[in-house]
Amino acid sequence: MKIVIDESISQVVPNCHLGYLHIKDVVVRGTPPALSQEFLKLQSEVAEAYNLEILPKLPRIMAVRNMYKKLDFDPSRYRPASEALVRRVLQNKGLYYVNSAVDVNNYCSIKYMLPFGLYDMDRINGDILYQRVSEGTYTNIAGNLVNTDGKPFLTDQLGVFGNPTSDCQRTAVTLTTRNLLCVIYADEAVNTAELSSMLDFAAEMFLCYNKGSVTAKGFASVYEGIREGTGQ
Repeated sequence: MKIVIDESISQVVPNCHLGYLHIKDVVVRGTPPALSQEFLKLQSEVAEAYNLEILPKLPRIMAVRNMYKKLDFDPSRYRPASEALVRRVLQNKGLYYVNSAVDVNNYCSIKYMLPFGLYDMDRINGDILYQRVSEGTYTNIAGNLVNTDGKPFLTDQLGVFGNPTSDCQRTAVTLTTRNLLCVIYADEAVNTAELSSMLDFAAEMFLCYNKGSVTAKGFASVYEGIREGTGQ
């Protein structure tokens, strides 16, 4: 399974890069108490360090927002997943606990203030292209129909499935998931050494709370030709 950044994105955001992990033979379960405690500690640290007024001015938040703007993807209307999570913490709304895999993913997203995507690898068909998608719709994890028009998406041979704001229901991670794909949508300011360190931390967390083994760790390559079968 290859992951490629399409020229529709790389020409506008030349330093855009994605980091990914393949984790196989996981055991996804309800949120373990130890993970809940780690999550509460992180939320407390975030609430103590930041507030809603300074949130948009934080370097990492600003960098992701700028990346969105370059792609004509309004970050005020379509908040990056990481910013939305941090905002909930600062508003004292608390976070939704989903399962041991999704919760680790959200933990990492808050820790690094970057969008982390998590997908059921067995529901992905063929290689992956990160591209701006023309007119269309998809059903997001919440079950809502969302327009794809011009937005950046991970796509496979069946269509769109991943987005730094809202993922597709088709590849959602559930208690029956056995193989994971984790993707970090990195901003332009994150270098490869930093991204590699983030992937290592995420891998450790996933294995700690979901077992399994990491079978691949890497970075998306840049578009080199036309890929057939994406429908784009």
